[in-house]
Amino acid sequence: MAHSAGKNLSAVVLLLVAIAAVGGTYTRRIHGAESASVGGYKIFPCNDHQSSNFKGVCFGLIHDKACKRVCLAESSDNISGGCDLLQCWCQSRCTSETVAAASAPILA
Repeated sequence: MAHSAGKNLSAVVLLLVAIAAVGGTYTRRIHGAESASVGGYKIFPCNDHQSSNFKGVCFGLIHDKACKRVCLAESSDNISGGCDLLQCWCQSRCTSETVAAASAPILA
């Protein structure tokens, strides 16, 4: 009985490791409070978007570097890229106009 419990635990651990690898290591959400500006551009990404040129499934630990290369080649506005939810996502810079529009009050 203890032998099958050990197998079940091993299977659960293996499944959790696989989910972590497939889910990706890339985090697309960065809070405004963490932002910093240099020369009119935010250092951290403003607009995350799915790559239009990356082909196939994007596995975090396997394809992050390839995704980043595709994103950088796709546009000079892109500053990075990475896998998230099996897709390649690119990060682009914020211009000062985008930052101003994003921080403007919302009138209801």
